[in-house]
Formats: sequence, C-alpha cells, structure tokens
Amino acid sequence: MKLKRYQTDLTAEEKTRPYARYFYKKLAPVPEETMRAIQAGPMNPRDALAFERLNDLLDPGYHAVETGYCRMPDNSCYVAVLTMMPEVTAEMIDWWFWWHALESLRYKIWYPGSHAGVSVENREQLENPLLSARERYWNNTQYPVEDVGIGPEIFSITFIPPEDIGFDVSRFVEAHVATAICAVVGSVTKKVRHTRMCHLVRRTSNGVEMRSRFWIGGNIKLDMFSQKSVVNRVANTKLIRKLTIPNATPYQMALHCAREYSNLAEILPELYRDWATR
Repeated sequence: MKLKRYQTDLTAEEKTRPYARYFYKKLAPVPEETMRAIQAGPMNPRDALAFERLNDLLDPGYHAVETGYCRMPDNSCYVAVLTMMPEVTAEMIDWWFWWHALESLRYKIWYPGSHAGVSVENREQLENPLLSARERYWNNTQYPVEDVGIGPEIFSITFIPPEDIGFDVSRFVEAHVATAICAVVGSVTKKVRHTRMCHLVRRTSNGVEMRSRFWIGGNIKLDMFSQKSVVNRVANTKLIRKLTIPNATPYQMALHCAREYSNLAEILPELYRDWATR
C-alpha cells in the first residue's frame, strides 16, 4: 500500500452524499483551556503517565496534567488530551469507530483538511449486523490516510479490547467508564508500529469525557522483523528514537487530537441520530 497523491477534497460522487455538508462546516473550536495547555509548551515528564500505570486512569478524579505533551528521558513521547463531549454517549462512540471506516467521506468529515481517506482490513466484519459495534472494529485493522502535522501518511490502527492493552476491566463500572477505545498504531508508509493509545471515556452529568493518552515510540516494531530481533532491539534505544521521531511529533499529536475530537463531539450526536439505524 503506497501513499499516492494526498487529496483531502471531495470527489464528485462524495459531494452528492447527504453528510457531505459536514465537510464544508467550520471545524468546531477547541476550548481555550485546552489550547492554552497545549501551547504552553512541553509538560514536565514527571507528570506523564507511564504505560505500565495505565490503570491509574481508573482512579477517581484527574491527573496533574490531563492535556499536555512531552518527550520522555528515553526519547519516546507522551501525549494527553481531555475532551468534553456533552450529549455524546458510549453507544455513539462505539458506533462511530466502525461506521466511519466504511467510507472515506465519513473519515474526511471528522477532520476536514487533515483526513484524506480510510480503508479496512475486513469489510465483512465491519458490516456484520450479528456483531456488536465493538466486535466490528476490534482486531480489524483500519488504514487511515491523514496528516497529523508532520506530513501525510498511511497509518495502521488496530483497535483491541481494553483488557488486551492492559486495562483491568473489572474496575470499569466503579470508575464510570462508558467505553475505552484502545489501539496499536503504526505507519504503513514506514512499515513500523510505534504507538500505543487509548481514549478512556467516562460518563458525566451531561454526556461523556474522553481522556486520550498516546505513548509514542515506547515499543517500536519494524514490521519485517520479529519483536525480539536485533533490529527491533536497536530501534528501541534512546538514540534511535531521537533520530527517528521528529521533534514536533508530541505537540502536533496533541493539537491534532484536540481538534479532531472537539469536532467529533459537535457532529456525532446529529450523525448518530440520522444514520445509526440505517
């Protein structure tokens, strides 16, 4: 799979689709508090959540930094973003993560100008009405084409059950978890898997809140080599991370996440109302 001409505009056929109007809608604003946190510069790495402490997200309250980014001492990167989603439900989010992957236009309206297209490994699984929403997108790799701020790429995103990434799902009810979107992310363009991420979604009095976390470069794996190979051991060193992860990566990822999920929070209730039962 190669990256051809990067084109975010709509095709003639896409323009005829009813929800094409969302593409031309002004992107929802990111809350000022969120933008201030991102533009304030890197957070203290001591306030980053280590991947091994993933289940700390299930504790009551909030962490010292809910929106921020940094490069860690080992030259991996950490990103956190908090997105409030009034009038959004867990059902809407789980529906979105399989529904949008069926059609590139649906991915484009999520973040016009950044998202260019999407495909999926197993379309039959995605369309299977006998499966739950989560079963449709779990372990069914999606291939979005987008620019997160450091150049266009074809990514691979393999969404997995939260227990497979390390969550103690027995604590979800007490922690008011509505759903958890967890994934291993890579680059088809560069033939590498490089990021573990989660969007932990908690219920609020008027909807949900999404606590996003990205651990970039902490567990690099080049696709053509086994995890235990010498090549992959070398890839997971401080020097190689410094050389291969662009300096702008954590800042741009935080900004991209804030923008795309702020926009999704605004458009999702209406999309779900109009299209979830079709």
